[in-house]
Amino acid sequence: MNSSPWGAIQYQTVLAPGIVSCGTAGHGGFYIDQDHQRRLNWRDNWLKNPAWWEEDCDWSIPFYFFRKEIKANGFKDYNAWLQAAVKTIIHYHPEFATREGLGV
Repeated sequence: MNSSPWGAIQYQTVLAPGIVSCGTAGHGGFYIDQDHQRRLNWRDNWLKNPAWWEEDCDWSIPFYFFRKEIKANGFKDYNAWLQAAVKTIIHYHPEFATREGLGV
């Protein structure tokens, strides 16, 4: 990938096949491929784009939902990121938290 909704991609990290963290000069987020979009089946994010999940709050949804794939891929600091994802979901995405049984 060369570009994102935030501009030219300066770095990208594959969290798991089909799940990529991307950064630009000013912002970033996660990209998920069509298979992951279909499996997640959630479109309520800031961009209203099921492929792109911004880095402030929306990243938490695909990270949590695909946590087993990300962990299996050996993501560094997985436990800390998972805790942050759960807190972020509960605070910013209570509907998703309810759907996933996160005790809102």
